[in-house]
Amino acid sequence: MDGRFVRLPRKGDGGVMRTTQQHIDADQVSHLIAEALGATGILPPMTRLEELDRALRAEIERLVLLVQRRADAKPQGSRDWYRLVQAAERAEDSLNFQMGTAPLAGAIHVAHLARHVHELREVEVIG
Repeated sequence: MDGRFVRLPRKGDGGVMRTTQQHIDADQVSHLIAEALGATGILPPMTRLEELDRALRAEIERLVLLVQRRADAKPQGSRDWYRLVQAAERAEDSLNFQMGTAPLAGAIHVAHLARHVHELREVEVIG
């Protein structure tokens, strides 16, 4: 293999999960992360949690592509390459999980996604 990632389809609801890529600016992402991480305090309504879930998933997918490109530019097997690959894989794995139907489960889920967005942003900038 040449060090590039192979994107495997993720299953969700019995089919291949596809979402539209949309760009969110840095201020919006920071606000999403803060709101998602604070969601376990006073629980927001499920409709807001669903919106956060969709937005954070789209941002993870966008950032994973950037991190993968950065990893491709690093020497395969180097420390930087592993750090980038691991961050991308952890974030992609988080997309395999669906949000629970209870507000607390939903809040925990979006907080988890937000942590991955934060990690991807950090390695993409530092990378």
